[in-house]
Amino acid sequence: MTLTLPSFAKINWTLEILGKRADGYHELRTLLQTISLADELIFTPTEKKIEIICEHPGVPCDKTNLSYRATKLLSDFTGVEHGVRITIKKRIPVAAGLGGGSSNAAATLIALQKLWGLELAPRDMFTLGSKIGADVPFFFIGGTALGIGRGDEVYPLDDCSAEFLLLVNAGIPVATREVYANLPPELTNPVATAKMPLSLETAYANSAVRRGRPESIWTRLHNDLEIPVLAHHPLLVEIKQRLTKIGARGVLMSGSGSTIFAIFDSEEARSGALSDLSGAGWWCAPARTLSRKRYRQALSTSSA
Repeated sequence: MTLTLPSFAKINWTLEILGKRADGYHELRTLLQTISLADELIFTPTEKKIEIICEHPGVPCDKTNLSYRATKLLSDFTGVEHGVRITIKKRIPVAAGLGGGSSNAAATLIALQKLWGLELAPRDMFTLGSKIGADVPFFFIGGTALGIGRGDEVYPLDDCSAEFLLLVNAGIPVATREVYANLPPELTNPVATAKMPLSLETAYANSAVRRGRPESIWTRLHNDLEIPVLAHHPLLVEIKQRLTKIGARGVLMSGSGSTIFAIFDSEEARSGALSDLSGAGWWCAPARTLSRKRYRQALSTSSA
């Protein structure tokens, strides 16, 4: 039996760095959102070998691939020694702040349970996912969610909706490790994270969502990681300015970058922006938010 699953991207409505933890990681508060842009993953059973196939030059096909790591972790955890060939049809830009690799890993853990006849407890799934990457647990939930800690402690919220998103990527790869290494000192002070409350920005956005006004998040877009990234890549500043000038309702860099997303009020406005920016030779893609219900439906209706 062969399984085919979508592997959706994410954006961050907000991302705040509250300080540096004792374990060396940074304490985050982030509002995450699944969107319609997706890779396609095809899972084919093999004897024992784990094989990754992907034509994208930026995707490793060795043991460093996150889908490979997910497969190995699941095999070691359950004792199942089956192999699998994972073919990745890449549509999400690589190293772009859209969580493509993490999404691939989560989709792999979901697909292999079906393929190998397993049913892991949610706690075990989240534990395995967090060992692979901080964003992986979010992709077990989807929709709109609050991420705290390293971002791997995830809590579902009422869904936000934005039908007319535009993603823009100028082909600038950004290494997450370097972004965090270049944060300003005020964001990296050691903090007593055990007693740390929600930050003001996240608390405001969270309460707005729960009051039934999810669109109010659009006016609170914020990403602390823009500070080091935009300072080193002025082209991203230009992209943000152009999107704002064209009429975007909100513009923000997603995650650690370098993809910029913009919110428009209509298909007409988005189409005009798409035409303008794609003419500059940048990768551009229309997208929309994906609710938790639609996200889970897409993952549960995998084709054989």
